[in-house]
Amino acid sequence: MRILCSPNTEDIESYIKSRFEIGRKSLHLVPTMILYRRRLKFYFSLLRPLFNQAQVSSNEFDVEEAVRQYVDLYEVDKYIKHMLISSSNSSTLSKSEATVILERIMNQVPEINNLSWKSVIYDLANTFSDLSLTGLSLSTLRSFDNSRKWKIALDIYEMYLEELRQKQLTDYGISANSKINELDISMYDELILDGAFLPINSIHQRIINKFIELNKPIIIYLPYDLSTPDHPAYKVIEDIYQNFLPKTKWESIQDKTRSNSFFIDRLPRLIFRDTPEIKLDNSLSILRFGTLEEELSFIMRQIYVLIKYKEVSPRQVVIVTPNAMELRPLIREISEQNNLKVRLPKRPFMHLAQGKAIKYLYDIRTDIRKLSEYDSYLNKTMFKNFISGTLIKCDVRLSESFEKIESFFEDCISIADWRSVLTSLVATKAQLIPEKYPHHPINSVELNDLNDILVVIQALEDISFFLVTISSRSIKEHVDVLIHLLQKDGRFIKLEDPILQRITKITESLGAQVRIPITAIEFGERISTLFSEQEYFEDGEKANVEEEDDIFLDREILVTGPNNVEFQKYEYVYVCRFTQDVYPEPKKFDWLINKEIEQKIICSATCFKPQSSRELENFYLNRSLYHIHLMFRAARTQITISYSQIDNGIILTPAHYLHDIAKVFGLEEGNKLENKKAPDLEDLLIRSRVLKCPSSIKPLLQNEIEPQLLTKTLDKRDFTVEEIAIYRYCPRRFYYQNKCPKENVYSQLFHLQSYASSCLYEKSVELLVLDQPNPIHEMIDQGKQHRLLLEKTKDYRLGAEKLIRPLFPLSNRLWSNVTSQTDFFLTTLMNWVFDNAYIREYRKSGNNNITIQFYLSNHEKQIKIDEYTFTATKELEVQYNNGEIHRYSISNLKDILSFSSNDHEEREHMKEIKEWYERFKRSFYNDTATAQELLKEITNKLSLGEFSKKTGGHCKYCTFNKLCHEREVDI
Repeated sequence: MRILCSPNTEDIESYIKSRFEIGRKSLHLVPTMILYRRRLKFYFSLLRPLFNQAQVSSNEFDVEEAVRQYVDLYEVDKYIKHMLISSSNSSTLSKSEATVILERIMNQVPEINNLSWKSVIYDLANTFSDLSLTGLSLSTLRSFDNSRKWKIALDIYEMYLEELRQKQLTDYGISANSKINELDISMYDELILDGAFLPINSIHQRIINKFIELNKPIIIYLPYDLSTPDHPAYKVIEDIYQNFLPKTKWESIQDKTRSNSFFIDRLPRLIFRDTPEIKLDNSLSILRFGTLEEELSFIMRQIYVLIKYKEVSPRQVVIVTPNAMELRPLIREISEQNNLKVRLPKRPFMHLAQGKAIKYLYDIRTDIRKLSEYDSYLNKTMFKNFISGTLIKCDVRLSESFEKIESFFEDCISIADWRSVLTSLVATKAQLIPEKYPHHPINSVELNDLNDILVVIQALEDISFFLVTISSRSIKEHVDVLIHLLQKDGRFIKLEDPILQRITKITESLGAQVRIPITAIEFGERISTLFSEQEYFEDGEKANVEEEDDIFLDREILVTGPNNVEFQKYEYVYVCRFTQDVYPEPKKFDWLINKEIEQKIICSATCFKPQSSRELENFYLNRSLYHIHLMFRAARTQITISYSQIDNGIILTPAHYLHDIAKVFGLEEGNKLENKKAPDLEDLLIRSRVLKCPSSIKPLLQNEIEPQLLTKTLDKRDFTVEEIAIYRYCPRRFYYQNKCPKENVYSQLFHLQSYASSCLYEKSVELLVLDQPNPIHEMIDQGKQHRLLLEKTKDYRLGAEKLIRPLFPLSNRLWSNVTSQTDFFLTTLMNWVFDNAYIREYRKSGNNNITIQFYLSNHEKQIKIDEYTFTATKELEVQYNNGEIHRYSISNLKDILSFSSNDHEEREHMKEIKEWYERFKRSFYNDTATAQELLKEITNKLSLGEFSKKTGGHCKYCTFNKLCHEREVDI
């Protein structure tokens, strides 16, 4: 065995080339797919003269098969899969089939026949596969832990193995373990392990042992710099590979003539070590942003400039970020905005609208959230997908209409619930007077729309019932029935060719899944995982030769994790999310195989022998340090480190490794214990002009053309005081409300509940006044009548509910919020009536007895400014001692909802606007001159067409948010 070291991938390839011999067959294994692709390209370039050039130019030329005529190059996990595929073992279950076996076992054992264990079936299937791959016996595994959880899990594992034995079946783990044990290496002359496998697992160990037993050469290439043997980043490599060969016997094949001219050339060797400081240059850039979205948007913008204007090849740019999988949706969205091609797998079919709709058809009958008293489960999210026009035939208008009334279906969880609400909405539509309730969303929906929704509901009920009552058959046959239904049933739209091709490809790959018959329910419960299993994305794509002999990463930017840049070189490296929460990379131990059990498995199955779980944790921390080192070594021209201060409302801080980077160029934070006023590292970096904070970021495509400002005018000249308050809050909202009155409805649940409570409040006050036709005699000190009316407000509200609730068919849960808000409004009104400045002054004058009389009125006051007329209305009059009159609006709450928000940060602003409204309305009645002055200012702006936009959290609740985009239409 030889261990050859160099941190430079070119050195490794030069050495492989120097000793390569035709006829000497090597098994060449690498730890990552990215390194596999690089080595594949290297071998293809090396062997190309041996290939038929006409075949190379053909689209059917298979690079991998051609290279494997001379060297068996594989990513190690793909090598195991290759062995299974080549064996054509028809008894090996897919993961979905394995979960069916597991669930059937659980159904027979009362202790585990519950939701807690069934909810982790897929985790158990993966864990059992991993346990089989260790090659350890069941008795050995039992000895690792005495917990009840571990005992039950291994009991299930034992029953699972016995069930498979009786049925003469295996799963992936069992088959792979068998293939490794039977592996015949006689065809190979040597084993090449290229890159650091951290840690070595039982598969790696057993393959190595096979070559050792036959005394065949083993060559290990490590990204290790023997000139800096004390580097902390290399400790993780030493912990593993010194178990194979003492470090004193490791050999260097590193080219010593490489450039060390720039900061990033020397940073990998100097970081994490006590060395003299060096001068910083432009090869390192550090950026700070407000949010993660801003950070990624700016990075994409920078990459766009590099590619478009500096002619940098996309394959020479890499974005490195921990948990790259989590960021894929956000990166994909930002890259599309900036017209960049990013190396990301296609969206899984089950994440597309069509895939979700197919899954939801089964979920209607199989979802675990389905209550026992119902035979179906259907929520709002599922239904909106069905009417989006991607699978089920329906009018294109239906989706838009449903958006207006969707809040009424908030708590619907079954088809019966949907039918009930639809019946209520039809009744509401028939009895509601639009002029009296202009903001009710039912006004914007036609009766035909409600009937169309009912038709879709019926179709969903019929289709879902048909799918789950299909007789037991293989997975492949279930999919065939589904495809036939989608193509032949007239209730489905015709699928587009790309979607149909993906489904066909999935169907073809299911050809082998005929080992066990499963019920339609079992199939439906697994369809999402099943379809995802069969799609081959990034790791499963075949390599093809492209122009200029490039393979794979030609014209796309790679987005990957820190571990995948080993033995890689890029001109520009962007290290994103450099924050304390993800660096060091946290090692997440499995809920079942905890760190103590994992440590014992590693010790039993490999030559790596961590003495405790704590030592294993330290190993993973050292691995994170090594990955940081890899990122810095991957850059040739420039490395950009960026981080954000907030993500999903959580305040973030930069990774502490930023201190290690700054130390290399001589910048260190002061001792806060000795001097609390000492500046922190970020302040020092900003002062030194090292840390930069780019300002606002916008996608490139939106900046390329500056939209022209659209002139807006209103013909309307009559406005209410409430509308003026809306203008003060957001002039653009005021404009749309008057320009598009039919769209001025409350569809958001937050607004709909408030609107219902406002209507209920108005009707409750009317009933109160009608119930109190005579003057009320109150002794102010005792407050008896005040308390009595407070108690009776609930009765008035209950009476009003009989008239108002049929207009708002909300669930009991949602309606309780309406009644609570109404009770608050009524209590507040009674407190105003019985405890105000007039009564307090009256009592101070020595009076205790007072009469209070309620009247319903329609008291209006108007102020005219030029051609504009402004009106204020107060419907409730309260007369004291047959003299003093106080007037209150009881219908205005329905209008001033327009400037309501559920956003916590904006509630203070809402409060200020409402207080301004109250002051303005008082001045409108009592101080005409002040009101006229304010109104004159507003009329001047209206005449000039000034309807500016005041953006904020309230925008997402605004009825007109779809019209109010940055590039809006002229209406």
